[in-house]
Amino acid sequence: MFNAKRILIIRYRFLGDTILAVPFLRNLRRACPDAKIDMLVGPVSGKVIENCPYVDEFINFDTTRFHKYDRGEGKKKSYWSYVFEMRKRKYDAVFVLKRSLSSAFLAFATGAKVRAGYATEGRSFLLTHKVPWNTDIHEVDSVLNVLEAVGVKPQDKHLEAWISKEETASVIAKIPDLHSHGKRMLIHAAAAHPDKTYPLELWADVIRGLSAEFGMTPFFTGDKSDRQTYEKLETAAGVKSVNMAGELTVRESMALYKEMDLAVCVDSGPAHLACAAGVPTVTLFGPTDPNRWRPLGELTQAVFDETLECRPCHYKKTCDDQRQCLTALAPSKVIDAARQLLSKQKNSQVLTVE
Repeated sequence: MFNAKRILIIRYRFLGDTILAVPFLRNLRRACPDAKIDMLVGPVSGKVIENCPYVDEFINFDTTRFHKYDRGEGKKKSYWSYVFEMRKRKYDAVFVLKRSLSSAFLAFATGAKVRAGYATEGRSFLLTHKVPWNTDIHEVDSVLNVLEAVGVKPQDKHLEAWISKEETASVIAKIPDLHSHGKRMLIHAAAAHPDKTYPLELWADVIRGLSAEFGMTPFFTGDKSDRQTYEKLETAAGVKSVNMAGELTVRESMALYKEMDLAVCVDSGPAHLACAAGVPTVTLFGPTDPNRWRPLGELTQAVFDETLECRPCHYKKTCDDQRQCLTALAPSKVIDAARQLLSKQKNSQVLTVE
C-alpha cells in the first residue's frame, strides 16, 4: 500500500497540462490524506490551480523565458538550484508527470525511494516505477496511470477550478457592465501553434450565428499580443464584443470564464480552464487528437472533420492543403455543437473559496 509522507509532483509549464493534473492530485490526496504534498509548477501556468486543497505548497520552476507561461518575475533561476533545493526537502516519493530527461534526473537527485514517471527519453534507469507513454488515451488517463503504478487506483477523473470571490470582484471592477450583456460566450481563437488556428472569416460566421440565435455577446481573453487579432475578428463579425486580451491575469480570466454561458475555443489551455469552471465548452480540433486532448466533462464537445483520413497528423502536415482540417471545418458544425450543449442543464463543478 502506498503511504508516503513527503511527496513531490513535477508538472511545470502549460495551462492545459497543469489543469489536467487535477484528477491526479485529488486521487493522490485521497490515498495520502496526511502527507505533505508539494508541486513544482510554472510561474504563470501554475496559477490555474491556486487554491487547490490537494496541494500543500506550490514551488515555481522558473528557469526559462522561452514560453509566456514559463516567465516568472525578476531573474530566472538555474536548473541546479532546484536540484539542490529539492534534495534538501527529503521527499519519500516523486511523481514525474513531465516526459523530459531533465525532469526525471531532478526526481532522481531528490534521493526519494519512490520515483514514478514515464519510460521516455531513455530515462527509465532514473525511475523506480516506469510507465509506458500511451498516446492513444486521454492525457488525464495517462497521468493517472502514473499514480496506478504505485498501487493507487483512481476513483474519479473530473476537472475542478477554485475561484475566489475576490477574483470575481476584480473582474467585475474591470468590466462593470459584465452582467448587462445578456448571455455571454468566450471565444478563444488564439493558439501557441499556428496550425491549431481557425480562419478568422469562419470564426466571424460562428460568432454571427451564435449571437443571432442565442443573443450572445462574445468575450475575448488572452495575451496582449492577441488583442489586435480580436479587434479584427470583432470587425469581421460585425458583433459588439468585449475584448479583454492583455487586461486580465490568469486567475481573473478563469473568474471571467465562470461567468460565461458558453465557451468556443481552439485546442488550447483556455478550453480546459473553461471546462474546469463548469462552462459548456466546444473545442475545435485540427491536427491534434481529441481523444487525447479534448476537455474532459459532460458539458463538452469536440468538433473536427472525421472524414479526413490524414487527421490527426500531430503537425506532420500530410495533407495537400496542410490546413484543410480547419479551413474546411464548417461553422454550422461548430454552431450545432454549441446548440446541443446549451440544451443541457447540468450543475457546475466550480468550488468558490470563501
